[in-house]
Amino acid sequence: MKRNFFKIAVMTVLICVWTIASVQAFEIITREMVEKQIVTETDLIRNVDNFIILFDTSSSANKMVAGKNVSMIQATKNLLKERNAWFPDLGYQAGLYEYTNNETLTGTFKAIYPMQAYDRDRFAAAIDQLPEKGQGPTMLQAGLHGLRKVVAGLSGKTAVIMFTDGTASVVRGPKKPLQIAQEIAKDHDVCFYLVSSASEEANLRMLETVSKVNACSRVVPLNAFLDNPEYIAGALFMVKTTVYERLVPVTEVVGFVADDILFDFNSADLRPEYNEKKNMLVDFLQQNPDTYVVVAGFADSVGDEEYNLGLSERRAESVKSALTNAGIDGDRVVTLWFGELNPAADNATEEGRQLNRRVELAVGK
Repeated sequence: MKRNFFKIAVMTVLICVWTIASVQAFEIITREMVEKQIVTETDLIRNVDNFIILFDTSSSANKMVAGKNVSMIQATKNLLKERNAWFPDLGYQAGLYEYTNNETLTGTFKAIYPMQAYDRDRFAAAIDQLPEKGQGPTMLQAGLHGLRKVVAGLSGKTAVIMFTDGTASVVRGPKKPLQIAQEIAKDHDVCFYLVSSASEEANLRMLETVSKVNACSRVVPLNAFLDNPEYIAGALFMVKTTVYERLVPVTEVVGFVADDILFDFNSADLRPEYNEKKNMLVDFLQQNPDTYVVVAGFADSVGDEEYNLGLSERRAESVKSALTNAGIDGDRVVTLWFGELNPAADNATEEGRQLNRRVELAVGK
């Protein structure tokens, strides 16, 4: 029933076209309509204003990651490079610092990317400067003590991503890690993300205790952090998805009308000059398997009317044969013939009669 409807529609187009003296080659037939469209919009919403990464460069970071053929320090450096490549720039202030090497008894806190506006390329260059091998004792106090100085100059909320195995060398002077973390959390809007490679029970308990300084802080096992980018994403931004429906105008291509195929006097043979047009039509039909072509044959007024009706049929069948021989299913080629009816030009002149010895094409679906 649907196919018959489109046949009628295409025939209506053909009748309109046949009243025109000149038709543009491959004139597209379209149908205007309005359809519903489901739109999904995704927005990234910043959770924090600043983020700081504290990179552990102590010798304990040279241990191998459980189940992976890579050291902890190499794995975390590779992770930072990978995540930085896709990290969205939402207007953060960012900093990258390394801590805990053996330059001094109390450890050091070194700025690799001092706190400033986040820039992906410059941050990547800073990550490249991080060492591939750790050295010296773990000075967790040095990392937290240096952090306190950095956050003192910040406004807004800050996420601190700290890679640590939970060990802290005992030295005189600096406060214990828990005390420093508590003071920082009390004075500033800070969330600690302690990326833990701790294996000993005491170190695990210590990191868990530090993570309790406020509700937003937490401990994330290193293996989980390496395998799930959501841990960084969730710390720094959230994804808001909005789905709604809208009406949009649509222009659907339902076919085209080609220039007429002209024939010699009293002939139904397809001229070689039309091979290119035939090939274009074949390509269109092959690329649009739900379409079909209407082939309508005509004749001039010279000779017997009944004979010319048969001649126009043979001309239509000639074009159909050319299409089916090129691989188009015969059921997709509708042949019609009208003899001398509806001339395209004046039969009183040779030029006019030539235009009337024709096959007209239209494609629909």
